[in-house]
Amino acid sequence: MSSSDSQDVPNSSGTFTFGTRLGLVFVVETASLSAVLVTSLLSYFAWQSIKSARRLRKWQWPSHIHIYFISLLCSDLIQAIGGIMDIMWIRDAGVVEGPYCTTQGVFKQMGDVGVALAILAIAVSTWGLIVRRWRGLSSPKFALSVVAAIWLFVILVTTVSIAVHHNKAQPYYGSTKYWCWIRSPTYLRDGIALEYGWLWLTALVNCFLYIPVVITLLQSQRRRPALDSVSTESDRTMQKMAFQMSLYPVIYMITITPISITRFIQFARPTHPPPFAVTAFASIMFSSSGTLNVLLFSITRPALIPRRTPVVEVHSPTTPMSNTIQWRRRNEAADLDEEDQWSMSKIPSPAKDSSSSSGGHF
Repeated sequence: MSSSDSQDVPNSSGTFTFGTRLGLVFVVETASLSAVLVTSLLSYFAWQSIKSARRLRKWQWPSHIHIYFISLLCSDLIQAIGGIMDIMWIRDAGVVEGPYCTTQGVFKQMGDVGVALAILAIAVSTWGLIVRRWRGLSSPKFALSVVAAIWLFVILVTTVSIAVHHNKAQPYYGSTKYWCWIRSPTYLRDGIALEYGWLWLTALVNCFLYIPVVITLLQSQRRRPALDSVSTESDRTMQKMAFQMSLYPVIYMITITPISITRFIQFARPTHPPPFAVTAFASIMFSSSGTLNVLLFSITRPALIPRRTPVVEVHSPTTPMSNTIQWRRRNEAADLDEEDQWSMSKIPSPAKDSSSSSGGHF
């Protein structure tokens, strides 16, 4: 992410004041915390998957929400690594262009764009399932295709940009005064088109899509009948997960708002950019994306990432009501593929509430 008052200085070593270096220390600390928490959560996911595969002796497809969320965490991790690399500029009291600087610029762009596109995928998926009832969006295979397209785009954006500008006098990724990113103002248009544009597009789409999502959820609450039924049980599960998933775009809006404001101020007053304190605060907020996403997950789990449970075909007094509901739901939607069901998560019965909340699933 570009600083707010960038200059074309290929080697500014020894020019940072104590206040500037201290501000970068806070950025590095925030990014380090995000990296540790995201890595821990990804490791937890891997451990749970291995344990589940050993217990069931077969691989289970994760839900579409799980797939999008892991992609988001991976982008958060790459973004955090880009922030941690500021430690070199703290040591040198300035930015020195070179391979290390280029690497930081690549990591920052990949992480920033990856986070934006993952949030965009979550927003579109939630809107399509809640408002439009497009059940195909809940297919894990479709989610994998979307995530693959996201990462292909992110990789191509960085590699093609380096290749196109390789022989030019000024490097594509270079000093933006306080760290390295797409060199400004030389390639500012590229930075807007290939990064800021996606950040702001995602924010705009979130605002438009989540308004009808909220309206639909509120209307559904008002129309809920007094007696529970199969449809209301599945709808409750879907609505609960939709509400929880809508919190991630809220976190995204919070983290990008400060950096967006600083950029708009610079565009409006290029000769009077915001002070470094404002730039540092914006960067700290942006670097906290991984931390906030992990904390939100720890609060909303386990309902957010559901597991698929076996479906029984016979109901008896000893059969859990959750399996009966799923069996009846499957019969009502027999024309849909198993992977296209949103509400395949286990709906705990009153007798199992305590055990399900403390189980090993995520």
